[in-house]
Amino acid sequence: MQKLNQKRTKYDALIFSMIALIASSILLGIVSASSEVQSACSSRRLINNVPAIFVVGSVNFDVTVHTELPKSEETMRAYNSNIYRALGGKGANQAVGAKMSLLRPQDSVVYFVGKFGDDEEGKWLFNTLSEEYSVNLKHSESIRNVSSGTGFVLLSKEGVASSVVVPGANAEWEAKSALPNFFADVFSSSDISTEDRTCLANDEREYGDSLSSTKTVLVLQREIPDAVSEAASKVFKEKGDLNPRIVLLDLGGSQSRVSDALFQSVDIISPNLSELETLVATSIPDDGVNRYNFENDDDAIRAAKDVLKSRGNGKQALLVTLGHRGSFYVTDKDEEFVFVKPVASLDPELVVDCTAAGDSFRSAFAVAVAEGDTITRAMEIASASGALAVQKMGAAPSLPNRASIEEFLEKNGRLRTKVSFPLGDSFSNPKIDRIDRFACRLNSMKERKDLVPKVTKFDSKALLERYATIEGVSLVELNFPEHVTKSSLKNIAKIVERLNLKVSGLNVRFPKELFRNGAFTNPSEEVRKKAVQFLKDACEVALLLGDEVQRVVVWSQFDGYDYDGQVDFSESWMHLVSGYTAAVGDSKTCAKIRKISYEFKPTDALSRSSLIPNTFASLMLVDEVNLPNFGLTLDYAHVLTAAENPSQSATMAFMKGEKLFGVHLNDAVQSKLGAEDGLSFGSVNPRGAYEFIRVLRKFKYDGVIYFDTFPMNEDPVQECERNIKVVKNYWKMAEKDLGNVMLNEARREHDFLKIEDLSM
Repeated sequence: MQKLNQKRTKYDALIFSMIALIASSILLGIVSASSEVQSACSSRRLINNVPAIFVVGSVNFDVTVHTELPKSEETMRAYNSNIYRALGGKGANQAVGAKMSLLRPQDSVVYFVGKFGDDEEGKWLFNTLSEEYSVNLKHSESIRNVSSGTGFVLLSKEGVASSVVVPGANAEWEAKSALPNFFADVFSSSDISTEDRTCLANDEREYGDSLSSTKTVLVLQREIPDAVSEAASKVFKEKGDLNPRIVLLDLGGSQSRVSDALFQSVDIISPNLSELETLVATSIPDDGVNRYNFENDDDAIRAAKDVLKSRGNGKQALLVTLGHRGSFYVTDKDEEFVFVKPVASLDPELVVDCTAAGDSFRSAFAVAVAEGDTITRAMEIASASGALAVQKMGAAPSLPNRASIEEFLEKNGRLRTKVSFPLGDSFSNPKIDRIDRFACRLNSMKERKDLVPKVTKFDSKALLERYATIEGVSLVELNFPEHVTKSSLKNIAKIVERLNLKVSGLNVRFPKELFRNGAFTNPSEEVRKKAVQFLKDACEVALLLGDEVQRVVVWSQFDGYDYDGQVDFSESWMHLVSGYTAAVGDSKTCAKIRKISYEFKPTDALSRSSLIPNTFASLMLVDEVNLPNFGLTLDYAHVLTAAENPSQSATMAFMKGEKLFGVHLNDAVQSKLGAEDGLSFGSVNPRGAYEFIRVLRKFKYDGVIYFDTFPMNEDPVQECERNIKVVKNYWKMAEKDLGNVMLNEARREHDFLKIEDLSM
């Protein structure tokens, strides 16, 4: 500065120029910084435009039995021999339903706050909620030495569900005095950050307008202690943020009287019709329930208003579901009333399971309210969600995503929600969005020996070493006893570990010397017992191989016949059922395996006609054995050889209580007696192959993709890599197709030409 002062006259012009330049730079910096802040605010606006949704409630391991309700001291036989197991509990169902119903689930968080048992069921429930449905469980925990909550669902032929709930861990909450602090920590998760508050201060009017209709919602039910829900509701309302906070209490889960403290702490109380009757009986004195005919809509509405006048705080509403009659929303003010008829009248034949209809309705309603929809629109969205849920088995598995809900609304004459992004990607399931669990037939590595001239002995070690060079494969499935036995297990395990492979499955191959005249159907009782023991031995080896072994696949190639009149079909069938029941149900071995699946092959050189020749006979076997870990593996070429459509066969297996445990992919030219081709997947029937993958994607198949091919003239390594690429491409195509509303509509209309046009 001194030098500049000494030469002020000479450099005045230069100084002014520099000042101007600096000022300009500062101004540009301010503008740039402002742009960056505005950009950051814009990105946060997208994220925070849908606030977090909290669900505090129960999680159960649901066991569904298909039966009518027995009378006192009556024993009834279930009309379906399958027992269906699934994620359940009203809290967990509504957390899943909320996540599925969001327009942009990737930009919003659904927190489930609940208690899990310290058992295998609890681990499975926790993993299913967090991994499969992307529900945030950071405020949930497992309770040591306590079993998981369990729901026993009795499902009638009409799909009407009655339930008995064993609370288990759902009853194990913090002491009443500790609950306020616990929930204060929980609900701080949705506090608006300092950065977001700065954004709001800088652009309050614009951001405020966009956010003014959205809300942060807490959903409660009555399968956990009322004291827990009461504490959660009070703390939730006290915490507050820039969004209004709404508490919805689903009255399902208990028939006892709701405490006045809980009742008055929530904003919306939501019973179904029978729960409304109970609410009236416990809220209005002097035999109040007899004043109303609940089959009459006007009486039901009058009863709801009377409850609010009797017990409400003057700022509450009742949201009542009436089943096939619709739903209504009412406050104690006459002008605040909404009645919504069902979005669609369902054909009774479409109603499969009503277990989660109410949970689907209420979670979708909560999401729509959180996203800023009107009460009427929220009830329409909820109605569509409930209607879709009853068309599929199970509780959580039946809950529809937002794309399906919007599609159903449009199909039934209601408006779709206007959004600027595709709803086909509205729900992301990490277990099915990426497919990377591949395995190939190990014995294929015996082919084209000329390509590996240095290998002189093609034993299991050599096969595995060649197999390990396949790009994109980290899993291997071994044949028992060809590749591994109890005596060779340690050596094979070391080789597999050295090659950085994991054994995902064991394929059982019955030796010809002992079982050429049948395994489970052999005329000799002694040989049949040996077949049972052989399968048990295979299961023992699978257990010793470790937790990565997902399944044991059984192909009983000798259980068949060559000539008409050679076997007694009824006797053979009884032997099959009793044999598989004895083996798969063995508590020391096979019962410990997660999945044991039967692989049918209609014809083989070893028995030209199988006693289980198709998918439907296989499902009948699975049904009669009736063990939860016994299912079906479909070999694509075997299904073609049986003159079936593989996509239809896979669909039937999924619908039969999700009994498709595995797939073997290949292809075939035609049906032949005694053989099938085992060609590269999609090489002969590309359209059918794609449809098969689309079905797997639709039903969220997350098992191993195993290529059971016979590349006689091709490099087996390259042939496997080619199959992987084909399946990955089909998987991506299926993801787009399943989110294509027009394509799905054309498929429902059976419009082949339109499907062709949209697919090109």
